[in-house]
Amino acid sequence: MIYPSYSDSAIHHPIIETDGIFDLQGSAIRREFSNTLLFGGFIDEGMKGRSFEKHSAVNRFGINANAEVRYINGGGGFMKRDSVAWMIKGGYFALGNLIYGQDAFGLLFYGNESYLNAKADFSNTRLDFAQFQKIGFGIVNKKNKSSVTLNVVNVQNYVDGAIRKGELTQNEDGSQINLDIQGSMLATKGANFNKGLGLSLDVDYRILVPWGKSTTTFQVLAQNMGAAYIYGGMQKIAVDSSYSYSGFDFETLTSDSNPFGDDFSILDSLGVERRDVKRFVPLPGYLQVAKLVDVTSVKKVQSFFGIRMYPTFSSIPQLFAGAYWKPTELFHVAGSVTYGGFGNFRGGLFLTLNLKQINCMLGTEDVFGGISKKGYGESLVTKLIWKINS
Repeated sequence: MIYPSYSDSAIHHPIIETDGIFDLQGSAIRREFSNTLLFGGFIDEGMKGRSFEKHSAVNRFGINANAEVRYINGGGGFMKRDSVAWMIKGGYFALGNLIYGQDAFGLLFYGNESYLNAKADFSNTRLDFAQFQKIGFGIVNKKNKSSVTLNVVNVQNYVDGAIRKGELTQNEDGSQINLDIQGSMLATKGANFNKGLGLSLDVDYRILVPWGKSTTTFQVLAQNMGAAYIYGGMQKIAVDSSYSYSGFDFETLTSDSNPFGDDFSILDSLGVERRDVKRFVPLPGYLQVAKLVDVTSVKKVQSFFGIRMYPTFSSIPQLFAGAYWKPTELFHVAGSVTYGGFGNFRGGLFLTLNLKQINCMLGTEDVFGGISKKGYGESLVTKLIWKINS
């Protein structure tokens, strides 16, 4: 959901609404590192070091890319009720979340050299990822724009993994390695576009409340609340084992060559179990409670604030607040501050063009990340509302 969220006049004509967001955010990984890792390029030692030194015991990184289009038949009624309009919508969603410790980053990008004669602890590492599309039909209250929509969901990819315990200890020269690991991962297989189907519910409840000498609208929003059945097959990988190796170093262990011969499998030695499963999985539902902005208000400045979260993902709730300024009826500006989610503090900027039939917004939730490689993410948000006069 894009914020600042709008509340405007009642629906009297058909409306087309679109919104989209692309957002990368981390608590420790700098933008110069994440962009190079995701989009290609060379990661040098300086780039790794600048991100590594910012890590703490618990770190977060997330990606959120989604787009949705909605058509509201505001010119007519629904089921002989003029106060209600019907709506159809379609959307694409990709959401990923990683929780990890500093040692997990160090082992992955520095190898074992920094952990000789020491213990690397990568326990409590967690990865969640879901990629899906949806098509839905719903009804909308014409007066306050409260709505409910039932969606059919196509699951394209899904990953749910966790390392509950992970410890790696070595001697001084790295010739003896002890690994203690407990964890599991559930992931879809193959390149098929359709791996599962499900149902989800979107609810947008808006209520008018007293606010100073006037009133304002608060919103309780729930999106993608549901589950899907992965009939295309998933692979479950589980490990709960301790093992010791000697006579080689960490690089040899992780290289393509096998120090024990072609018949030896390190995964089998660790007791790794693999099996195919078909099961229901929860979708990454989204919850938001917020004070909305009324674009039809005569006030030059309005506040907005709220909280949002993904309850089925391992992210923390995100708090946000900001101010919405109308220097003219045509041009509006908003600024925001957020904390939580997949990262820490961020500052946002949103520009809105408000025409008679069209309202469009372009902005970012992370101004600093957009202009500096020292930032910890980047963000682009768009929104378009087109009121189609009969």
